[in-house]
Amino acid sequence: MRLAIALLLWLLIASNAVAQERDDFFILLPFGYDFLQIGEQNVHRPAAGIGFLSGDMDEPFDKVERRFFALALYQPLLFREEPLPGLPNHFHRIDAIFDGRIYRHQLLLIFRSAADKPIAGGLGTFETGIGWGYELVRRQNISLILGAGLAVSDFGPALSLDRVWPVLPLPLIRFNVNTQWFTSSFDFLTGPNFSFTVAPQEKIRFTADMRMDQYRTINDLIFQYTLWYRLFNESHRLGDFAGIGIGIKNDSFNFLISRNSENFELQKRSIFGIIDLSLLRIESGWIYDSNYLIDGRRISNPGSGFYASVQGIVPVSRR
Repeated sequence: MRLAIALLLWLLIASNAVAQERDDFFILLPFGYDFLQIGEQNVHRPAAGIGFLSGDMDEPFDKVERRFFALALYQPLLFREEPLPGLPNHFHRIDAIFDGRIYRHQLLLIFRSAADKPIAGGLGTFETGIGWGYELVRRQNISLILGAGLAVSDFGPALSLDRVWPVLPLPLIRFNVNTQWFTSSFDFLTGPNFSFTVAPQEKIRFTADMRMDQYRTINDLIFQYTLWYRLFNESHRLGDFAGIGIGIKNDSFNFLISRNSENFELQKRSIFGIIDLSLLRIESGWIYDSNYLIDGRRISNPGSGFYASVQGIVPVSRR
């Protein structure tokens, strides 16, 4: 699924900062707001959601017995003017994930809808999937989960000119490594998602997040590379809770136009600075390149600009 993977993973990592004991249960209330100015266009993207986190949090891979994480997130995208002639100026995105773990068994449920008319616009306006996996490698610093899943949308084999088989079997792969000098996470259900950190216990560290939702050109590689300076380390009484960073990223907003099944996409590349306070992130940067695409075809370049973003999460303990 083309979920907001980076945000969902950050919410999971951030929420671990407040759940230090086994069997903690937290209700999660994520929120956010992005503002973009690209050329003459202004774009607003608020975000709000709800979720929960429960079970073994900061444990070695071979000590995890039960861990459950769920999140639902709504993010409308509001253009001041029509991005292209004839297109709506507002879109909707709904993301949901359930990630459950019991000993070696992994259950993953995901849902995404990104369109001018989410869900109601037809099969092409949403994707959903379920996957089950078994942990074949279970060591203190290494975990490998392999399994299978089913995805439902309009990307299955064609049955006729206007019909597709809506169910597609897919592999489930989850591989994690956690050492003193390197941590990484690789997930695959409907597409690859890979992240890693160099020197995760040092004040100066490097992080990378990458994924591919489509496979047209190298521009479909969504990435964010960040060089961090963490203000404190784990030995501090508050832990490693704050840092500043600079980076570069390529990302996109992708939506289906329900009336003609065309795919509208805003691609942008930027350099940025970020302040991370674990449960709150403030980010701003310069957008040096952007493109409007319809079904993968570049239609226009709206120009350069800037953006500002605030993302946070409010954990509510229910222990």
